[in-house]
Amino acid sequence: NQTRRRAVSRKSRARAAASPVVVKELDPVRRCGEGTTVERLFRVDSTEGGRSEVHLVFFDRHGWYCVHGSDCPAVGVVRASALSRKTLRKPA
Repeated sequence: NQTRRRAVSRKSRARAAASPVVVKELDPVRRCGEGTTVERLFRVDSTEGGRSEVHLVFFDRHGWYCVHGSDCPAVGVVRASALSRKTLRKPA
């Protein structure tokens, strides 16, 4: 159900925003290799309920996505972080 999915997604984004997170930009060439098409790469460390989770968020020709999927809350955290630093590039 589309409405339920949106509601769940909003709830998970709100939880991600409330959880302690650390966002660190990484060198995509160093991490992904010389031939990479990845333009931006971020590591997001989040802790919720005593459980730690690591996310890798990529930006390339496909847009923004996490290793856990494009609807992962870490994608929104990175985009908000990049916007606040005014370093976000819009997809072509």
